[in-house]
Amino acid sequence: MGTTTSTMENDIESSVIKLFGNNVYDEEMPIPISSLECMENKSTAAMHAPEEICLTIVDSSPDHHFLHINNEYNYELDYMTVDTPKIQLQHNNVTNDDYNCTGLLTRATECLMDVKSEYMASDIPVEIINNDVTSEENGGQTDHIKKYQLLYKAALKGDWLTAKRILKADSNAITAKITMNDETVLHVAAASRHSMFVEKLVKLVPLDSLALKNSEGETMLHVVAAAGIIRAAKVMVTKNPNLTQMPDASGWVPLVTAVYTANPLEEKSKKMVHYLCSVTRDEEPSPYSGVAGGSLISITIASNLYDVALNLVQQYPSLATEKNESGYSALEVMAARPSSFTSGSEATTWERFLRSFRVQIHEKDLMHTQALALVKCICKEISLKSSADIFKFFEDSHILEEATRFGAFYIVLECVQTFPDLLCVKMKTNNTILEEAIKYRRENMFNLICEMNAGKKLATSVDGNNNTILHLVAKRADPQQLNSVIGAALQMQRELQWYQEVENIVLQRHRQKKNNEGKTPRALFTEEHKDLLEKAEKWMKDTANSCMIVATLITTVVFAAVFTVPGGNVSDIASSKEGIPIFLNTTSFTVFAVADALALFSSITSVLMFFSILSSRYAEDDFLFSLPKKLITGFVTLFFSIAAMIVAFGAALSIVLEQRWAWAPIPIALFACIPVTLFALLQLPLFVTIVRSTYGTIFRRKDQHMQWAY
Repeated sequence: MGTTTSTMENDIESSVIKLFGNNVYDEEMPIPISSLECMENKSTAAMHAPEEICLTIVDSSPDHHFLHINNEYNYELDYMTVDTPKIQLQHNNVTNDDYNCTGLLTRATECLMDVKSEYMASDIPVEIINNDVTSEENGGQTDHIKKYQLLYKAALKGDWLTAKRILKADSNAITAKITMNDETVLHVAAASRHSMFVEKLVKLVPLDSLALKNSEGETMLHVVAAAGIIRAAKVMVTKNPNLTQMPDASGWVPLVTAVYTANPLEEKSKKMVHYLCSVTRDEEPSPYSGVAGGSLISITIASNLYDVALNLVQQYPSLATEKNESGYSALEVMAARPSSFTSGSEATTWERFLRSFRVQIHEKDLMHTQALALVKCICKEISLKSSADIFKFFEDSHILEEATRFGAFYIVLECVQTFPDLLCVKMKTNNTILEEAIKYRRENMFNLICEMNAGKKLATSVDGNNNTILHLVAKRADPQQLNSVIGAALQMQRELQWYQEVENIVLQRHRQKKNNEGKTPRALFTEEHKDLLEKAEKWMKDTANSCMIVATLITTVVFAAVFTVPGGNVSDIASSKEGIPIFLNTTSFTVFAVADALALFSSITSVLMFFSILSSRYAEDDFLFSLPKKLITGFVTLFFSIAAMIVAFGAALSIVLEQRWAWAPIPIALFACIPVTLFALLQLPLFVTIVRSTYGTIFRRKDQHMQWAY
């Protein structure tokens, strides 16, 4: 029989101590707690309390060894949870002609009874658990899933000591398929990401067994690559260099699996990808060409590994135009990921503030730089083709359509700069870039076309239904793009701004042109935006009504404060100063009076502005300038009235308290800043958005993007 470890002895000892606590044993009797002593007496018992695990005998020819399963392995087949104390001997019965299993059980049972009669209470039952790991459905052959369950659980938990004992006793265990998915112990351990366990296990795997595949066609290297265990991968590739070229059932080599599961922010994942790139060979069937190559570059881009993708395109130029199984090329995949570019996603107010002071978010900027370099590299490779092939490539793809739809401005910019004639190319939607930019409200792309003086030419187009581009902009914007603007009123304003801008570039005779349905662009705009107009009116009224209530309360409070001045008035009838405030000549009183007056005047102005909004006619054009300007004025005066009211309150409190506490004005001033600052922070984003939308413009005609490369 094999030897045991101190760990086993400690586990048995802890079980015995627990039994003492439960008064299971006769405390006057000596108890053998050493597993070595048990083995010398040919006994294989583990005495335990409820919820404790038994000592398990695992048999395999030519040797037998003991394995102690602790209570962390909570599996029914390992042990049985009992309500009353009992002695258990668990035996995994394996069909093997080299030794007599029945005789072994008999001897073990006799040893158990001897230990029980000598050391334990008489009412403790003995239970023999015989796990039969043969399958009747399989003609009595060994069921490897049952046989190697202990090994499977050890691999799941990363218990190398347990696995090592099993592997030492059974040389076939390391290559046995121990799960329903035909996975070996290495597959299981790697999937559980136990790196030390895998690294030790790889050294034991025979050379010819490294290529064993599971039911999904994955070799051991596929699983190790997904787990990012680079040292194990290096050992595997050194043993069998052909592993890097073996595809799984999906046609993915380990490199593709590593890229698919990689985390660009995790260093070990990137190291695994770079290593597999260096050892994966360009041999037929090559993973760098055809559909396999298209899948590789597409997955690399989708995983945000732009530096890896750039290196791949530079090393294998054909990847620039290869398509994956879905028919998408590298540029099409990038077009659907605008967040990789700085302009691809709307920056928050805070991010814009940081960038204005050149405080950069490193990861985003690095991703943008790498993605832009990749786009330039791909366009350069495409430009090496003939003009006919270039236009066929773009006509057969969705690059420009997807880039315009998702707002990937830099892809459109680079493509147009490299191939200017693409501006006139009709996409599969039968629209030009200008029409797609209008449809999806992409102002940066609209500006780009206008900067190239191509807008006037493209603006003359009329489709088969007699719709001009003014009819196109008259249709309601895509909900996703529309919802990027805060509030229904500002959404209506943005739609009017788009209509007005497109109207400036169309032909005069197209402004009143009717389509086949007999609708002019303006009539179509009114029809399409009827619901939005109602929502905008409700939003504006609700906002104005809420703010007017606050402004009215401020007016009431500060008006009443004039007649109840702090400290009171002189009440001496004989005095010439009768009725004059007592603290009239103090600085604090002057601050109070001025602040109170300003609060009153500004709050009244705010009330008038919001009342003007409530009484407005709410026509379409009112949302372009009139209503937003009134709302801005109302917000400014309301904020000023709140600040002035707080100052007046602080001054009044200082007048009352400074005679006793000279330091009182300091904390009063500090605490007074809290509500003012809070109001500013809560309302500032909306206020800034309204100001930028009303007084700024999203349409620019300066040549700030085009940098022609000759």
